[in-house]
Amino acid sequence: MSNRMDYAEGVIEYYDRGYYLLAGFEYEKGWTIKTDINLEPLWDFTFEFPSAPVYVKSCIKDTAGNIYLCGSVDSWPFVTKINSCGEKLWCKVLKYHNEFNYGYSKDIVLNQNNEIVLLTYFDSDIEIALIHLIGLDESGNVLWKKPYASRNDYSWIREPLGYSLEEINNDYYISGYCYWPYPDDTTHFFLRPLFIGIDSLFEEKWILPFYALDSVFGDAYRTIPLNDSVFMGTGIRMLNNNVAHSLLMFYDKNGIELGYHEIQNIQIGNNIAFNLHSDIQRINDTLFLTTAYLGSEELGNPHSEFIIDTACNLYNYSLRYNTTGWAHLIKTYDDQYVIATGIEEAKGDDDIYVYKIDENLEMVPFDSTQYNYDSLCPGGIQSGTIDLTSCLVWTNIGDAPSPKEYYESIKKIPIKAYPNPVIEGSITFEYENTEHHQNMELRCFDIYGAEVYNERVFRYQGKSIVNVGSWGNGMYVAVVYSDGLPVGNCKFVVQ
Repeated sequence: MSNRMDYAEGVIEYYDRGYYLLAGFEYEKGWTIKTDINLEPLWDFTFEFPSAPVYVKSCIKDTAGNIYLCGSVDSWPFVTKINSCGEKLWCKVLKYHNEFNYGYSKDIVLNQNNEIVLLTYFDSDIEIALIHLIGLDESGNVLWKKPYASRNDYSWIREPLGYSLEEINNDYYISGYCYWPYPDDTTHFFLRPLFIGIDSLFEEKWILPFYALDSVFGDAYRTIPLNDSVFMGTGIRMLNNNVAHSLLMFYDKNGIELGYHEIQNIQIGNNIAFNLHSDIQRINDTLFLTTAYLGSEELGNPHSEFIIDTACNLYNYSLRYNTTGWAHLIKTYDDQYVIATGIEEAKGDDDIYVYKIDENLEMVPFDSTQYNYDSLCPGGIQSGTIDLTSCLVWTNIGDAPSPKEYYESIKKIPIKAYPNPVIEGSITFEYENTEHHQNMELRCFDIYGAEVYNERVFRYQGKSIVNVGSWGNGMYVAVVYSDGLPVGNCKFVVQ
């Protein structure tokens, strides 16, 4: 759009070999754009909320073609589910106003349990616990919330923030930054890359303000695994006089620092004063492709791509002139790479620029294969607006349980029986949490422990109706088993 500030916020590969772009314009409207495999636009949607800016920051897809998208609206995090026809199924604004002044979400993960996990930031006057993860189910119900890198646990930490959340081998890793005291002067705090390790039940294992014993000042943007136990974080090392180097940081699954390498500006050219990795993808066992912000100044530099190894040897790079803003990188099904960023057409007129390259940093040629786009929506999709005014607002996130409390609660299957006592006919047993269990069975026993009834219970089943007309009068016990173990029971009387 001419005479407008457009910017890219992310890109994912969609189920039909097209691409789904996250974007925004004029720093007040969220925007999503669908393209075909050759990056030609097919349709787009604008997100709107009355009298408040909408920012979209990250999205994921599921196997059914739904999109889960997060960002901020009205100074609070929001998350929405959009079906394969581009229709909003639900949305939530996640307020935490009893303890915090404002907040926003930075990243989103759909884990192996089909839980939506949001990486969020909440700010307050006392700034004790700022980084939070929030878990929701596929229907948008808030399941749990938990703070990380809190000053209640780490008295020296200041102003932590997470940029990205990765699920790796059933654990989770946050990359970001914090302020941490210098070793020989604990009254002064310096910017440090920050990594946080979290287990599969969302308990914090460790935090790592990277190289607190060295002069590594900067940010961490991403984490990728090198093997089952060693991880590589990407980021930036800030030096004097607005000089910066791209940084690779290495640590193990226990949060132990293993060293770092950096790309020196002189490796690229004599006039380079600032280079940083904004995103990274693996090419093979030894080489990586990164997007890099590169130039002679701290701000206003164009983007490029680097081919590097873990020692920060630079094998190739390509400069993309007139590009601007952050660059977002994905690896596609055909082992190519799509990059979404911005391009400056004129002062005050930035457009979104999306391109596809191979591992040699060459543009990928036009794909002439005929694809059936948006096949999960037979009627086709028309561009339009997604109105967020109908978002259901969860106003008591502060009352949500911790992950530990939540996962303990779903280990059981509470049972209710009614009518109780039952005089004749049938009794109804209502269940909770069956979606979290497998190999379930309902068994009923008389007062002597003899089994008088059993039936299979299925996932998501909410009740069973059992005819007890032929049962003798007396007290009985209904027990639900999961994988052979009792997980819930109740007593009832037949009269």
